[in-house]
Amino acid sequence: MAKANELHHKYPLINSYGVIGDCHSVVLVSPEGSVDWGCFPDFDSPAIFCRLLDAERGGFFQLAPTDSSLVGSQHYLHRSNVLQTRFASIAGEVVLTDFMPVETLSAWPYRGMDNNTCAEKDGSCHSLVRIVECTHGEIACTMKLKVTPDYAAAPGEVSLVPNHLGALISSGQQHVALAIVGAHLLPSFAMEVVQEPEEWHPTIQAQFLLSEGERLCFVIGIGRTAQAARRLLEQELPRRNFEAELAHTLHCWRTWLASCARCTYMGPYAYWVERSALALKLMTYAPTGAIVAAPTTSLPENVGGGRNWDYRFTWLRDATFTLYAFNILGFTEEAHAFVHWLCRLSCADGEDLQIMYGIRGERELTEQQLPHLSGYAGSSPVRIGNGAVQQRQMDVFGEVLDCIHLYRRQGAFERYGETLEGPLWAMMRSLVDHVCTHWQEPDNGIWEVRGGPRHFVYSKVMCWVALDRGIRAAEQLNLEADLPRWITIRDQIRADILTRGYNTRVGAFTQSYSDTTLDAANLLLPLVGFIAPDDPRMLSTVDRIMEKLTDKHGFVYRYLSEDGLPGGEGTFTTCTFWLIDNLAMQGCVDEARSLFERLLTYASRLGLFSEEIDAQNGMALGNYPQAFTHIALINSADNLQKAEIRRAEYHTDPVIAAFHQTAKR
Repeated sequence: MAKANELHHKYPLINSYGVIGDCHSVVLVSPEGSVDWGCFPDFDSPAIFCRLLDAERGGFFQLAPTDSSLVGSQHYLHRSNVLQTRFASIAGEVVLTDFMPVETLSAWPYRGMDNNTCAEKDGSCHSLVRIVECTHGEIACTMKLKVTPDYAAAPGEVSLVPNHLGALISSGQQHVALAIVGAHLLPSFAMEVVQEPEEWHPTIQAQFLLSEGERLCFVIGIGRTAQAARRLLEQELPRRNFEAELAHTLHCWRTWLASCARCTYMGPYAYWVERSALALKLMTYAPTGAIVAAPTTSLPENVGGGRNWDYRFTWLRDATFTLYAFNILGFTEEAHAFVHWLCRLSCADGEDLQIMYGIRGERELTEQQLPHLSGYAGSSPVRIGNGAVQQRQMDVFGEVLDCIHLYRRQGAFERYGETLEGPLWAMMRSLVDHVCTHWQEPDNGIWEVRGGPRHFVYSKVMCWVALDRGIRAAEQLNLEADLPRWITIRDQIRADILTRGYNTRVGAFTQSYSDTTLDAANLLLPLVGFIAPDDPRMLSTVDRIMEKLTDKHGFVYRYLSEDGLPGGEGTFTTCTFWLIDNLAMQGCVDEARSLFERLLTYASRLGLFSEEIDAQNGMALGNYPQAFTHIALINSADNLQKAEIRRAEYHTDPVIAAFHQTAKR
């Protein structure tokens, strides 16, 4: 127990971190002013900072008062992803401002780029800027920089540049420039390289004293070669105006938020919806429009356990929910860019379609373990890549077709002068025909269980969705299709699910056919239009899930059955939002709102969510921040608002009230 407590002490809570980014990558900043995770220049680049996954070996970049007892308080500057950490004491106060400069947040500059051949910009245009300023008094500060290239697997060489200009850190593949602006004006500034015995990666350390009004700017840039990094340090970075870049970055974030002028959500949770939108935008890869599930890898679903996965890829199942969330908020450019990324995937037919891809459309995502890293709080193994890419999951066909259906329903094709006919409809028709042929076969399911294929109920429902969306498009746009066959098979799937997927003894839709296990994925059935939310079978399913699949707070587990993997996991935050959606659609508005607000108290102080919550101690678990969770938050806030409107209409409109009374009788 003592060893476990000591281990936990070395690792900040997962959701204590602030997150900043430039729509190419992100870094995680602790309240101690330490960047403990960062991949440059892209989400899937090898990490140069990974202390989050190994407190001893991993690299970091810390700027803070020398007095380590001072812990900072973090907040985002208004309507932005610019982070400030404030350290205060009797002696004075310093404010650390962290941001990654952005040129523009528009999705359009990258619209025409091919996923597999998108031009990679020079990494030098992507940088991390850290400005530390003393606002009053006098504070001694320390900078520590330990760069650990290639997830700390490659040794690094450090050289200081004269006149306090900065430093260069190089390995075989990654080359980092540290520029320091203003150090020559501080007589107290002193920098050295500290090399610990048997340590591959030296630490650059600087001491300086800041008085009121004084500031220093530390900038990290990446060069593709050692020569490029030196040129960056000596020529390019000194010419940049980082104060102007901060102002421009703030303007970009605020202008982007203001662009959703037709946002349909104006409810009481506007702050949370706004912060979720900003988090989703952070996880958008600008060159292609892809969205990563999370910008981290191997943060555990159970501390000390082995359920540690790499989420820096795009799952197609996120498409429908992402598109719906962006539609709620009025961000049509992001939806358009995502659909274009989706349509450019190298997919010849249904046999070719994968459940997930790299951010440029890569198909090969080989899963590897990094045994030299100990993992977050001893949670090993640390993985990069994801073997689930090889799994067969039939639900993905419904999600792709529903994504395009929602996009079409928004009027996006007309808005952008496009049409569904041609190659896109040929792809959709091919996917529907594939479902017609294979819907009766087992698969691995939405949760990517590694215990062998089964007839998962949710997968069957999404096969129904695939046919339903294809039929709607063909009928409404008079497109070429084998409609009689499609309609017949759609009806067969529905009948099969209602017969074999609903267990009358359990009183619920179960995880798979001939099974008694509950599965929170079935909360999606009314959300995708398969069944009415107030259908008795759905009402009883929700009741059973609330009885058997929730913790003491009412938070929902995905399932509680064996799945072929050792260890357990926490409650799944997205599933709890799905329960809120069901309660809201059933008219249980007060209960839904209460659960929603209870769940919000488990967000980070910055309004961010990870994937899961530990039922015992309330700790955040899993990769962070989690896109799917923030998508679900936006959807639930919208569903709650709609439920409140319906309830108000029921109480104020005598015709509606009379109709409901008649229906009850």
